[in-house]
Amino acid sequence: MRLENSAENPGKASISTDQKRAGFFRSLSAVLKYYALKFPVRSYNLDLTQDGYTLILGAITGVLCGFGAVVFHHSIDLISDLFFYLPPELIPGFVTFFPTSIPGIVYVILVPAVGGLFVGILAHIFEKGKKGEGIPSVILAVATKGGIIKGSVALLKTAQTAISIGTGGAGGKEGPIVQIGAAIGSWFGQTLNLSSDRLKILVGCGAAAGLSAAFNAPLGGAIFTMEIILRTFNSRSLGPIIVSSVFATVISRGIIGAEPAFQIPVYDLKSNYEFLIYITLGIFAGLLAVYFVKVMFYFDDFFSKIKMPTWAKPALGGLMVGVIGLFMPGIYGFTQQSIDKSLYNQNTLELMILLFMLKPLATALTIGSGGHGGTFAPSLFTGAMLGGAVGQLANIWFPEIAAPPGAYALVGMGAVVAGTTHASLTALIMVFEMTNNYRIILPLMLTIIISTLISRTILKGSLYTIRLGNQGVGLDIYGRKTSLLKSMKLATVVEELRESVFESDNYHRVVEILRNSSFETVLVKDDSGSIKGVISYQDLRKLMFDKESESVVDFLIAGDLMKKRFPKINEEDNADNALKIMETVDMEFLPVYDQDAKFKGIVSKPKILRVYQNELFLAEKDMDMSA
Repeated sequence: MRLENSAENPGKASISTDQKRAGFFRSLSAVLKYYALKFPVRSYNLDLTQDGYTLILGAITGVLCGFGAVVFHHSIDLISDLFFYLPPELIPGFVTFFPTSIPGIVYVILVPAVGGLFVGILAHIFEKGKKGEGIPSVILAVATKGGIIKGSVALLKTAQTAISIGTGGAGGKEGPIVQIGAAIGSWFGQTLNLSSDRLKILVGCGAAAGLSAAFNAPLGGAIFTMEIILRTFNSRSLGPIIVSSVFATVISRGIIGAEPAFQIPVYDLKSNYEFLIYITLGIFAGLLAVYFVKVMFYFDDFFSKIKMPTWAKPALGGLMVGVIGLFMPGIYGFTQQSIDKSLYNQNTLELMILLFMLKPLATALTIGSGGHGGTFAPSLFTGAMLGGAVGQLANIWFPEIAAPPGAYALVGMGAVVAGTTHASLTALIMVFEMTNNYRIILPLMLTIIISTLISRTILKGSLYTIRLGNQGVGLDIYGRKTSLLKSMKLATVVEELRESVFESDNYHRVVEILRNSSFETVLVKDDSGSIKGVISYQDLRKLMFDKESESVVDFLIAGDLMKKRFPKINEEDNADNALKIMETVDMEFLPVYDQDAKFKGIVSKPKILRVYQNELFLAEKDMDMSA
């Protein structure tokens, strides 16, 4: 009888199954949380009620992403072996690197095009032709969607990127692996019905775990996630992210190997005069990073304007990459041999100059046309070629003071990455971990800062934030959607002023108001109600804790304590400008005036952010419904 009812009402049976599955996962979440919180508190008397559960979820995410990174790594190797490392006995005289026969030349040019065609078709079927690098997509999901990423993204990106890079695409594997890891973390968090805050942390755990496993750099992966993905450093997020990175790296090292991503000799700082060479390298690295970013977005626009089916564009980009790869196979994304040769000074000066000019071009052709891959690894590659070239020239011109060229290649890697990502700390830690070399940390730090400064001066943002801005989703340094904030007029979020003091109020009255206030600043009015100044806790601290001032505080009034110059804002202005002013002057609210300079109330940071979150939710809901 039950079978008949199910057959007659398949929709009802499906709903029942979904409800049972959701109930199971809620029960699983409750069990995990119970044991995660109960055991540490009873055994060690530690207060882990808030973070113990998240730490365990971070560890599980790390294990899942570690295995995901291994599958991703072997997928790329499998496809590249299939297309580029054919057994010599299969076709006598046929080679895929520097071919001399006509069939070999045609084959090498067409392989990236065929790979691009497959990627384009997959994107057309499953993603409606969307293109772009993975890291900006993760940043956007964290900033505007509460960390929600479809679980199917992990499988789709693994297939697309393995095909794209394995067939000769010039993108890097870090962007997709970050997106794959983030998708795994988001899927796991959504399965357990976690809150938005915890879901974002698990997305960060997945991103860090994927990058850590891919590059064998657990600390670098964690710092990358905090600096670029989550854009915040706090203990609640950092703990689970580090745990996730460690577990993922352990899995990766156990299966793939524990060696650093790049094997290099040990380099030392030969002379203090070398810093002049490193300063020069930092300047060139900053300019090269700008070139890298400009080329990327030029070809983004170029392929967007071409009138041809979207699914065919990656094939065209692959064809162009194939032509470059015919003469410069070092630009392929599946091999890092050119970096290793630069670190050991085994490349010629002419070759390295060509490679640091052509690698950004090949990467832009791959990603701009709709192929898959990241820009972090190509930035490392470009920096290694630049550094190696500068090192060789330094050894020709200044042999007495210059270190081996490989040292400059190592420093150049970090400098160009910092210039393209504007993430100096990430570049420093990642290069250190991937090379396991601490000897030249001082020139590395100096060069990274110079490169970042030059890039920030010329560009309006990093490679990731500019891409989001071009998509109409600009983010500020805290990951907030600036377009939405700019659309919020302050007149809609003005609050009534509930707490203030008069100029004639004494010191003790001012302290009492501040102690009971929800803000650390209070406005000062005159008898007519006009705002005359502001007083903050910071202004009173010296008086409160200075014994010499105790004798005069009874004679002070608010008019003596206030600052007469203070920021104010017009009600027609927007929330984005208001937040910038508040964060610049370290205030939680601003007095608001109308066009006639009449005081209308205050606008506070908590109120703006609360309305912003509501508007963000409604905007994303409308977007999902329209999709």
